[in-house]
Amino acid sequence: MADDNTLREAASALPYGDYPVAGVATAGQPPSSAWRTLAEAGFRTVLDLRPSAEPRGYDEPAAVAAAGLEYVQVPVTPVTLGDADFDRVREVLRESDTKPVVFHCASANRVGGLLIPYLVLDEKRPLNEAIEIAQRVGLRAPQYASMALDYVKRHGGEGRAP
Repeated sequence: MADDNTLREAASALPYGDYPVAGVATAGQPPSSAWRTLAEAGFRTVLDLRPSAEPRGYDEPAAVAAAGLEYVQVPVTPVTLGDADFDRVREVLRESDTKPVVFHCASANRVGGLLIPYLVLDEKRPLNEAIEIAQRVGLRAPQYASMALDYVKRHGGEGRAP
């Protein structure tokens, strides 16, 4: 895997960019010009939580492919978010073949919510730390936090804020 400092620096140039855990950058919607830079920094995969109908101003899957990155879409809305979405995000984030990953939505709000289960169940972080990280990277909507905490509880984690 690429050097964490290089990855962190590349992530920090993105809208709402952060690098909260090794191999995972979080962000709001990157511009089309960012993909080549991210690939050169060592990122391998883009995990997009935005449904295709959300406007980006460019063809993101094509731009990501042109930069040599793998594109994975898990379309998330408050109405459609379910266990299968949390499961798929966790799968992508824990697979060493996909890392390093750029994990994004429009503003990093959904990213923060869907990051919580990965941090607690896969990274074995304490729930309060996972929530702090999620808020730092962009989580603002209580509904995403609540859904994430319910998922964590159903899957063997604590599932409630301390």
